[in-house]
Amino acid sequence: MSALDSLLAPASVAVVGASDNPHKVGGRPLRYLLDQGYAGRIYAVNPRQRSVQGLPAFAGLDALPEVPDVAVLCVAAEQAEEQLELAARLGVRHALLFASGYAEVGAEGAAREQRLLAIARSGGLRLLGPNSIGVASFDSGAVLSFASIYTDHAPADGAVAIVSQSGAFGVSAYALLREQGIGVRCVAATGNEADLCCADFVDALARRPGVRLLLLYLEDVQDAALMRRALETARAHGVAVLAVRAARSTEGRRSARWHTGSEGAADARLDAMFAAAGCRTVAHLGELVASVPLYLDPAARSPATPPRIAIVSNSGASCVLAADAADRLGLPLAELGAGTRAMLDASLPPFSLNRNPIDLTAMLLADASLLGRVMTGVLADPGVDAALLGLLAIGGPSYDVPRFAREARQAALAAGRPLALYSPHAHVRATFAREGVAVYTHEAEALQALAEHAAHRRALQPAGVAQEELHNA
Repeated sequence: MSALDSLLAPASVAVVGASDNPHKVGGRPLRYLLDQGYAGRIYAVNPRQRSVQGLPAFAGLDALPEVPDVAVLCVAAEQAEEQLELAARLGVRHALLFASGYAEVGAEGAAREQRLLAIARSGGLRLLGPNSIGVASFDSGAVLSFASIYTDHAPADGAVAIVSQSGAFGVSAYALLREQGIGVRCVAATGNEADLCCADFVDALARRPGVRLLLLYLEDVQDAALMRRALETARAHGVAVLAVRAARSTEGRRSARWHTGSEGAADARLDAMFAAAGCRTVAHLGELVASVPLYLDPAARSPATPPRIAIVSNSGASCVLAADAADRLGLPLAELGAGTRAMLDASLPPFSLNRNPIDLTAMLLADASLLGRVMTGVLADPGVDAALLGLLAIGGPSYDVPRFAREARQAALAAGRPLALYSPHAHVRATFAREGVAVYTHEAEALQALAEHAAHRRALQPAGVAQEELHNA
């Protein structure tokens, strides 16, 4: 249980400043609540209307038949203090404030933000915002947000939760995951963090059943001890955490001050704390999202460190480049067993060597079954910890890419070994991504992801677990 359960799955929600127009800030949260399967009680507050989007309209929070768990304040900054004061006096447990113009604009705005915090604390209310696009919980249907992205990318519950100080970053990560068919449990955008911060949501979401991976975007860590405890909670619940930690440069910190009023999320002490607490830091949104399939893949939960890599490609140049990249990263190439080499001898033309890296040659064009056969044998080899598949120059109807993706994925699942694909072709990456394979544009990126994922998983294992035990987990 968490103190934020009544925010993530509230029994009742009031939308203050509710609009009949579902495309306006005051209309979207109401529309989402009505459309996304929310089973709680919904109250529209608008003193100028009798009904809003088919619901009776109430003149104010104090006119409702009950005190709601959550008040979504779709009001301008000039009205925010009055509405928050009323919510706190009534005993509302949580309030969301979308309005901006607070700490991110300077000292005067920071003073207004402190008044909001004092009001919230006076009534024991927890405030999300200001300058937040809200929180969307797709398991409960409590989509308390004005973000338009949820209309373009239909929600589906899943094992990934996103916590971001930036609303745009958070919903962009959501959209990229949904484009791959990956379900998302929650997107929480904390904004200026006058009260509730990323650490609060890390702690709460790590405790919710079914969440296996948390993705973070941080511009500031106001309370390092609170964040450390939250990360330790995630680790104790078996939830992996990946973070993009921004505002690491002088110019980045200056931009962050004008974005969320933040002071930066990076120094040597914070670096050490995040590493010790088991959080993996990545560089950017693309790397964050690209890592997700490996963490959700049941075949990739207990990799060796460093993993012994098998490289398979239909391009000799790609094999060479991948071998070079593996060497730069300190990743050993797997020594293939006699049975695997015999399978390769029987499957590949005589001029193709039965060794790692494995060049499928142009024979892949003539034999659609070749890839699945090779991947099945290679991934089953006890000397292989992970496989890297490169597909280049794939075009036209002669290449059965859906079959390649399906059979490669089945081979990885059957062997219990992680698989990553790299290809310069968007249609190839998209097809493999739909099968749940981690996809990348080039070999170095894919190999680095396999290496860092393996190291992170290894670091999260309980002390004393032997490498051979990990393979059988």
